[in-house]
Amino acid sequence: MPFLTTSIDRRHVLKAGAASLAAASIPAALRAQTAGDAVLFTIADLHSPYARLPAILSRLRQARADTDMPMALLINGDVFERGNVVALRSGAEADWAFLRAAAAEMPVILNLGNHETAIMDDMAEVVARAREMGVQVVSNLVDTRTGEYFAEPGHRLMLGDVDIALLGLATTNAFVYREEVRDTLGFADPAEFAREALPVLVQEADLVVVMSHAGVTPDKAVLNALPPGAVIQGGHDHLSFEMTPQDALYFHGASWGTLLGRIDLTLANGAVRASYSAETIPAGSGDGDLAALIAAQMETHLTAEDREVLARIPQTLDLHASILVAAEAVRQAAQADLAMLSHTTFGAPLSEGPFTRYDLDAFIRFGGGISVTEISGADLTAILSRTNQFAAASLDARTGDYMHVAEVDLDPDATYRLAMNSWPASNQESYLGTDGLTFQDVEGLELKEIVTRHLASG
Repeated sequence: MPFLTTSIDRRHVLKAGAASLAAASIPAALRAQTAGDAVLFTIADLHSPYARLPAILSRLRQARADTDMPMALLINGDVFERGNVVALRSGAEADWAFLRAAAAEMPVILNLGNHETAIMDDMAEVVARAREMGVQVVSNLVDTRTGEYFAEPGHRLMLGDVDIALLGLATTNAFVYREEVRDTLGFADPAEFAREALPVLVQEADLVVVMSHAGVTPDKAVLNALPPGAVIQGGHDHLSFEMTPQDALYFHGASWGTLLGRIDLTLANGAVRASYSAETIPAGSGDGDLAALIAAQMETHLTAEDREVLARIPQTLDLHASILVAAEAVRQAAQADLAMLSHTTFGAPLSEGPFTRYDLDAFIRFGGGISVTEISGADLTAILSRTNQFAAASLDARTGDYMHVAEVDLDPDATYRLAMNSWPASNQESYLGTDGLTFQDVEGLELKEIVTRHLASG
């Protein structure tokens, strides 16, 4: 499989922003005299969240109706989800309708993620379709068939008097892209790419915004390439946090449409102040037309098996609490002392009410076997120090891939039976920070089946 590290063609970096360069050449201090506020709405890792897409669109439309303030929507990758059978069987008709409707309200910028080809088998076709919807696409991914970028990496966005330089970065892990498209994808190191691209892209810009779908670990290096006051919209790791390392605003906005972020921009004295907040998006309700389209698509494409009610969920839980329910199911089934499960194995959290097979596939994206190992309390304590990274207090404590686990008290001298889904067990360096554990598969145990039985038992 070819792995391409590209040198930046500066014509490509600048081409997308050429129309804005004349405005950018006006000194910021002069423009500040009449500058108004602007808003960037942000979202990442949508993964076809049909329970929440109508509510997101409704929030955007309401924001547009409430004020004349200039605003735009930044979508940081992974619009689509192959595990959503309605999206797969319909060609993601509802997802495209959402993008078209959002772009009718405000500028929409999409940075390509690794799930953009979840439904279509060619990234170039995805980019072309997004443009038909009125969406501006950015990415530093290269089409190895042509040697050109799938979309321009950089874009200049004028929101009122605020001139924003945008840069899109992709994850370089080929194995998180579908096998059907890997050979067509060329990658560049995110930090090196940003270091070379930004000096050209940011000329006279009021604000630099990097849309990075590379993940937390590469983003740490990207931070070193940024000018003071820059913004990084993170993604890929399904995290939710806001930090200000190295005089930059750095945030991740969760996944599955559970959060809609908002960056308020204030331009004064030649500088832009950016402040971030996020609103929780509940399942259900929202834009009537989009909700009706989704309902029609579900009626057309869901089979009787998809609609089968497997359990009834007594109360709505956030994603961590939902995963802990699954972890307890695994612990019991594997007769383990403790069970932990990998973060991106899961998608939509559990919601009160009937739980169908379709809902199961949204909750547990990837099934698979269960693995166990024997581990000392001391070694397990070290592993636990890097779990539950959604709650980590520092950037250094975030490694990207991590496990969800319940809080426990351990005896460092005791030996524990630890269970987990097989994917992190076979990639333990990334998830556990060690490669010294010997795991065994537990015959007859499969993640989705275990959790389904547990939920059905009440």
